[in-house]
Amino acid sequence: MKKLLFTSMLFAVALVGGCTRPTASSPATARQPTPPTFSSFDSPGRADEIRAHMIKFAEADLGQILEFYQELSGRSVIRWPSISPNTKISFENTRAMSRVEALQALDTVLAAHNVAMVYLGTRYVKAVPAAQSPQEPGPVVEGPWEQLPESSSLVSYIVKLKHIPPENAVSALQPFAKLPNSIIGVKGNNVIILRDYSANVRRMMQMLETVDVPGTNFWSLPGRK
Repeated sequence: MKKLLFTSMLFAVALVGGCTRPTASSPATARQPTPPTFSSFDSPGRADEIRAHMIKFAEADLGQILEFYQELSGRSVIRWPSISPNTKISFENTRAMSRVEALQALDTVLAAHNVAMVYLGTRYVKAVPAAQSPQEPGPVVEGPWEQLPESSSLVSYIVKLKHIPPENAVSALQPFAKLPNSIIGVKGNNVIILRDYSANVRRMMQMLETVDVPGTNFWSLPGRK
């Protein structure tokens, strides 16, 4: 097993145990505050929280990467058994970033190695093979698509079509899909569901803004002959 550089592990320990201020003792019956958890879809936060080059992975085992992800997010990572334990990952942050931006970066790095991170509620995140990720109950993110991160963070996004039927929208967006079965049309409701990496969903929404307009010539859309 090759060595995970000491800087990243030291930083992980600091996040968990070294960033809180000591307080006076509380009665045993006092309720302790629940530690916060983070996801790739939170507001970015302070950009200087993680200094440049603070995270350094050199041919690290996947298990070490997932352990670090767990420390960053404050969530328990559930690892799918079929993920190869022989995956080796290298990554270094060349600029300062926030904790959320670091999670987005790790989502992208892991996706490049065919591992998708699927958020479950506020306590867990599941590491699954990328090809299986559309079958997982991933997070549904609402709000403007422009606020979605430019990362390979798995997301479900529901779109209400204005002018074109779902089957036309599915055909137009298929060339932009990264994951299998990631575009679902809901007939009768003019709704489509996008389940893909966040950066891909952004590309799809940009295309929809172009084609979901009155008088669209469907046969001129990408993928039509």
